[in-house]
Amino acid sequence: MTSVRHRLSHRYRFLSAAVLAASLATGGLAAVALAGPAAADGPGSGAPWVASLGDSYVSGEAGRWAGNSNVSSSFADALGSTAYFDNAANTGEQIPRCHRSKSQESYIGGGVNGLDLACSGAKTTTFTSSDGYFKPGLDFFDNGTGQQGQAKMLQTFAARHNVKMVVVGIGGNDFNFASIVQSCLSDFLTSPSWLPNYCNDDASVTANFTSANVSAVQARIATGLQNVRTAMRNAGYADSAWSAVVQTYPSPIPNARMSRSSWNFSSGPMIIRLRSRSHHDGRHRHPARRHAAGVRLAALVGAYGR
Repeated sequence: MTSVRHRLSHRYRFLSAAVLAASLATGGLAAVALAGPAAADGPGSGAPWVASLGDSYVSGEAGRWAGNSNVSSSFADALGSTAYFDNAANTGEQIPRCHRSKSQESYIGGGVNGLDLACSGAKTTTFTSSDGYFKPGLDFFDNGTGQQGQAKMLQTFAARHNVKMVVVGIGGNDFNFASIVQSCLSDFLTSPSWLPNYCNDDASVTANFTSANVSAVQARIATGLQNVRTAMRNAGYADSAWSAVVQTYPSPIPNARMSRSSWNFSSGPMIIRLRSRSHHDGRHRHPARRHAAGVRLAALVGAYGR
């Protein structure tokens, strides 16, 4: 994750109760001099907002779930069937299958409002899935009937709200993440414990990660991030008036040899140590543990890209 510069500012205007009381006491009809009407919310004015754009990793896919339980769904389905409802009446999704969870990361509280524009299954550019679901990308798509790209939605919202931070996570679906993981998961779980298939040489992997395709996807991601900046500029923000946070993806089942990974935070690099058994032990002596890890990954991927 990139360095984050926190500039969340709070601008509130209060009318002193003492001044109001004194003015009323001295004449009842005495006017209280004000500097003028309160400014409308917009760039630099009003309560701060954090906006999130991207795919299911940002939208909050599976954010309704608290864990697994055989006792009752209430122990696992923490937010219930309305977890993804984000329309004004809380009766459904604004964009079906975007799965914008109420537990999504933008909703941090503490006087800071959150906006979730991300969409499960989204790519860098807007498209409609094979089963007919609209997937807004990080662009300015607008068909004139209400369907817009995430950059266009951000621009419209930011012009009327005080957006101080924009969080972005995108690119996984441009590499066909869901189909690759499903293929790899099938290979992994059906292979023998003494010769596990990690699918690193499968066609589903090699075709998506050629040098040419990696370069192409990187270029699309860069364009998407530039669109975010353009949206904020068009909404009336100077580049220094807001912060951008670009998130990378986690490794749900890291290789045993990945004992440590470096991440850069605002305070400097942080080393995250991943504890694991020996490479031999993890691959050969614990097929049940390996299967359980695969099941957890299957649960993670299950709704991805819908």
